[in-house]
Parts: sequence; C-alpha cells; structure tokens
Amino acid sequence: MISAILDQTSSQASAQANESSTVNMMEQVEKNISATQQWLHDAYNWFISALPNIIAAVLILVLGWWITKLICKIVRKAMIKSKADPTVCTFLLSLINVALKIIVIICAISTLGFDVTTLITTIGAAAVTIGLALKDNLSNVASGTLIILNKHFKIGDYLEAEGLKGKVVKIDMMYTTLCTYDNKEILIPNSRLTTNNLTNYFVMEERRIDLIVPIAYSEDIAKAREVIMTLIRSDERVIQEKRNRVAVQTLNESSVDLSVWIWVRSDDYWIVMEEMQESIKNSLDANHIQIPFNQLDVHLIENEKKALIEHQ
Repeated sequence: MISAILDQTSSQASAQANESSTVNMMEQVEKNISATQQWLHDAYNWFISALPNIIAAVLILVLGWWITKLICKIVRKAMIKSKADPTVCTFLLSLINVALKIIVIICAISTLGFDVTTLITTIGAAAVTIGLALKDNLSNVASGTLIILNKHFKIGDYLEAEGLKGKVVKIDMMYTTLCTYDNKEILIPNSRLTTNNLTNYFVMEERRIDLIVPIAYSEDIAKAREVIMTLIRSDERVIQEKRNRVAVQTLNESSVDLSVWIWVRSDDYWIVMEEMQESIKNSLDANHIQIPFNQLDVHLIENEKKALIEHQ
C-alpha cells in the first residue's frame, strides 16, 4: 500500500516537472520568435530608411565599374599606340583596375553611412608596409615603365651599361635582358639602367667607325692616306655623303698614327669595321707601306765593332 502511494506521488511529480519543462520551452520559443520578429521589424525599418542610400551605393558601384573599364580601355589603347611592352602594359592595367575599384568600393560603403576612416587608414598602412618591403622591386617596375614610355632604348638595340655590353632581347617589368655576341644572357635591373650612364650604340641610324692606323715615319703620309681613302670610296656600304677622312692624329715615338673616319649604317657597323681593318692591312702591305710595331734597334759605330771583335 505504501509502495503504491509512493509510486503515484512520483508519477505526479514527474508529470508536473514535464509540464513545467514544456511551459519553459514554450516561453523560450515565444521569446525567440518575438526577438526574431523584432529584428526583422528593425531590419525592415532600417532598409526602408536606408533604401535611398542603398540605391545610391549600387549606382556608384555600377557606374564606377563602367568608368573603370572605360579608363582601362583608353589606357590600353594609348599604350598600344606607343608600342609599350605587353608585359608592362598588362601590369599597369591590372594596377589601375584594382586601384580604381578599391576607390569605388570605398565610396559605395561611405554612401551607406559606414565610417570608412578606419578602412582607409588600414589600406594606407598596408600599402606603406608593402611598399617598404618591395621598395627595390617597385623601383625596378617604375624604371621599366619609364624605359617603355620614354623609349630610351628598344628591343634590338645594342647597349653598354656598367661595363656590360649586349643586344636587348627582352624588356620585362623588373629586368632588361641583354644577349652578348658570344651568346651569354645578362639580366640588368631596370633601375640601374635609368640611374646610371648608358650607351646606346644603335639609337641612331648612322654611326661612325673610328680606326687608328699607324705607319712608319719613313712612309709617305699622302700615299697611305690615298690607299685608305680608295678602300673607303669603293665600299658600297660606306655613306659617301658623310665626312669620311684620313688624317694624322698623333706623332708617337715609333709611328705616325692616322685617324680614319668611316660613316656607315648602324646595322653595318660591326661587319664593316672588321672587314675594313683587314682590307687596310692588306692594302698597306700590297703598297709596301710599313706598319711599325714595338722593336729595339741597336746601332754600333765602327770603333765599337772593332773593339768588340778584338775582345772576342
């Protein structure tokens, strides 16, 4: 009997607990629904009040994207017209596109009423940090852009910089590639080509070959000059309208040095110089004109000869 009473009491207590738990759960659900409804109501009110700003921000994004695309298109046409390097062109267009889109996004966010001061400060700090870390690389990129736009040199030119010589085969964003005549590849940072002395051998269509031809003091200068000028006049690659000449440059200790000027097209410079030196040597030999070289002449007077013989 007592056991039955305890079981009944326990069942009633359990039922009351379940009922209380259900009531609490229903209250919690009602609170969540009420909070959700309040949030939706607040969001709706905010949306209605901010609708003009949202429309303005969307318009800014659409127009900003369109203007960015238009500016990039204009810049691309200008760079193609100036025959800019495709690599540099692509890089600059990407840079301009990203920078303009960031500006458009910031303007749109500002229109919505958000404070963009912190965002701008963060972007500025990041840009400064990246710029300091990539200072040398950015300098090379900027120099490469100046090289392309100002046309200091182009692919195919023959350059000399910091004692390095070679033909330009590639101009990248950061490096200019030279190829020497013995087929070696030289990479030079663009910043060094814009800040140091640079010699471009083929920027002009015509170049002058300067040769020094020594002859002996005993030779006839006029004859030697005529022999060399005959070679110059007979070479079709020589620009005859220019001032080609043979003149005495220096009276050295053991030779009379003749200065030879020969004007040719830049493309013919090396081959004409090499062939002309060989032709001059052969022509002087054929005309019995001596080309001196360093030597020691010993002259003994007659008495010294006799003394030397008696001593022996």
